[in-house]
Amino acid sequence: MRRPVVKSASRALEVLELFNDQRRPLKLQEIYELLGYPQSSATHLMKTLVQLGYINYNRANRSYVPSCRVRGLAAWMSSAMYAQERYHRLLETLQQRTDETVALSVQNDLFIQYFMIAAPDHEFKAPPTEGNMRVLTDSTSGMALLSRMRDQQVDKICRNINYYESHSGYRVETAAVLKELSWVRHVGYCYVKDKPDNGVSSIAFPLDETMYGIPLAVGVGGLASRIHRNQFDILEATRATIAEFSEEWRREPVFTPPQPVPVQMLQDA
Repeated sequence: MRRPVVKSASRALEVLELFNDQRRPLKLQEIYELLGYPQSSATHLMKTLVQLGYINYNRANRSYVPSCRVRGLAAWMSSAMYAQERYHRLLETLQQRTDETVALSVQNDLFIQYFMIAAPDHEFKAPPTEGNMRVLTDSTSGMALLSRMRDQQVDKICRNINYYESHSGYRVETAAVLKELSWVRHVGYCYVKDKPDNGVSSIAFPLDETMYGIPLAVGVGGLASRIHRNQFDILEATRATIAEFSEEWRREPVFTPPQPVPVQMLQDA
């Protein structure tokens, strides 16, 4: 006798398989129409997968795409993709130049999610875990990403954070965020030296390029005392490294992933 399928688990895997078949970001309507799910069920499922960190939600264009946590599940099976190698080179170069932990973060709805980490060998470090998420307004990388948005977008994000994070007791004041963003936009980076997290602080820059339309930021972090002491060297090294790799990426051929074969073409064949 066949054991009954757990519907929620089955649907979560079907969603991931759908992305593997389509190989592109998908909107909610596409997901529930392609899979034949009720809209309400699909909405709840996608919100759950975003909260767990397995799906990235791009609030700007309302599209979904699997996150780095999904990649990590099978990382032991295959080598990194071409684009990921580029980011690895960026992080490793910057880590060597600063001798601190370097992280590449992506925006995931109301959060930033650590996509790649390059940590130093010395003991003065407290690197985050790849795949972990933090509220946008509670991280230097998040504030760096918010600095690229209009004030109206930031206001909406702050209101959504206060609504969805009310259970945790976390609350953000929009006016204070906008005031801080004014300085971040002026200097081009975020460094909150008077609010170290357990003795750790960081400096973060937004990147000009995106991954499938998802905003990216790179941050250099470590013990607050070390970051404060070396902040000007870190700023110089980060600016120079980003500029070098941006120029290198512009010269490289654009990587285009293979496109899915339309079902009708398969049937005709």
